[in-house]
Amino acid sequence: LSLSPTSALTSKSGKPVARYGLGGAARSTQPSSLPSLYVNELISADGEGGNEAGAAPFLFFYNPHRYPQFMSGIKELTTAGQGPTREDMFIAGGGTERTPDSLDQRLSDCLEYSGGKYLDCFVLEYVCPEELAVDVLAPWNPDPIKRLMPHPDLVAALSHVRGWIDEGKVRYCGISTHSHVVGAALASVEEVDALMIRYNLGHKDAAEEVSFAAAREKNKPVIAFTTTRWNALQEGGPNAPTTSECLSFALGKKVSPPVEAVLHSARDENELREAMEGVRMGLDEDDEARLRLYGESIEAANEDFFDEYPEERYLKASSA
Repeated sequence: LSLSPTSALTSKSGKPVARYGLGGAARSTQPSSLPSLYVNELISADGEGGNEAGAAPFLFFYNPHRYPQFMSGIKELTTAGQGPTREDMFIAGGGTERTPDSLDQRLSDCLEYSGGKYLDCFVLEYVCPEELAVDVLAPWNPDPIKRLMPHPDLVAALSHVRGWIDEGKVRYCGISTHSHVVGAALASVEEVDALMIRYNLGHKDAAEEVSFAAAREKNKPVIAFTTTRWNALQEGGPNAPTTSECLSFALGKKVSPPVEAVLHSARDENELREAMEGVRMGLDEDDEARLRLYGESIEAANEDFFDEYPEERYLKASSA
C-alpha cells in the first residue's frame, strides 16, 4: 500500500488515519475475515510513502445490522486483544435517524460492534436537500448555496451528536449526502467535522465544482465513497478502469484536498488485496485524461440512475 495516511483525521491515540478505508457492503456478503485481513495488510505495508510508520485502520459501516459477518469481524478486532488497540483504530458508523431516541439507539448499536466505549465518527447519513432551509436573517449573499442552512430538525440532530462528543461517546460528527448542494452548504456548518460525499470518474462534475470547492474553502475533510459506482465502472469493456484506478482517481491532485480518504466495500479477500496493492495518490496525466474521457458518457447518460440530482452537474462554483 503506497499511501501515506492523512492527519486530517486521527485515532484517539493520535495516529493519522489510513486513506484507504474498508466499508461494509450491503450488496454482497463480506466474510468475517475481511476486517482483520485489512488491518494485517496495513501493518505489513512497507516501501517509500507507505504505512510503515503506522496508519490507524479506518473501518466504516452504515447500519450495523445489514452485514452480520462483516460486523462480527469488526467486533472481534475490538475485543480480541490482539493487533492494534481500539485507540489505534478509527471506526465510523451512523444512521438516517434524526430524532433523539432513534439516534441514541443507533449509537448503542454502533458501540456494540466498536469496543463499547466510543465511536470515532458518527455520520448523519443521506442528508437530503429537503433538510436544508433558506437563512432569511443572514446578510445577502449572491451565492444561493451560501444562503442555505440546516433545517431545525437537522440542527437538532447535529446538536445531539455534538452532545455525545462532549460526553466522550463520539469523537467526530460527520454527514453523508448524495447531493453536492447539500455537501457545499454543510461544509460551512461549524458542527460538521467531516463530509462523506459521492465521487467517481462517472460522477465528478458537481463534486469538483460545488461540494469539494466549498469543503476546500472551509478546510473540511472529505471521505469519498461509491468510487467504483457499485463496481459498474470496471465492467465497461476493454478501456474500463481497474478497481485500484477508480480509487486512485478519487485521490488525485485535482480533488485531494479536500478528499482525504476513500471508502471501498471490498467484497472478498482477493478484491481487498488487489485494491490495497494498486491504490495510489492519484494517476499520471495520461491515465487521468483517459479515465475522465471514459467517465464523460457515463455521467451524461446516467442510465443506472446513480446520480439522484443530475441537475447539479450543471452548476459551477461561480454560480452555485
